[in-house]
Amino acid sequence: MNISKSQLNDIMKTYLEKPAQTENRAHIKAKEAKKDEVVLSEDALKFAKLVKEASKAEDIRAEKVNELKSKISSGTYNIDGKLIADKIIEEASAEKLI
Repeated sequence: MNISKSQLNDIMKTYLEKPAQTENRAHIKAKEAKKDEVVLSEDALKFAKLVKEASKAEDIRAEKVNELKSKISSGTYNIDGKLIADKIIEEASAEKLI
């Protein structure tokens, strides 16, 4: 069997084109197959829901904040050091229990 140069070129062309097409198809399938996915635990979903609800809540203590701001700016705000120390000790004790 004799193969002419033109037939050889056609055969080579076919073999050279096929792998490129196959690689392109494989690349496209690989892109389609790999999709990112995020799965959140029930605790994370509950936490997100609570944060969203808390952000919608009105500032209930706005009057208290305004009162403290006015006392601080006027210089009449007094801090009770004993209460602060008690709170620090209370929080440190609670952290040890956790």
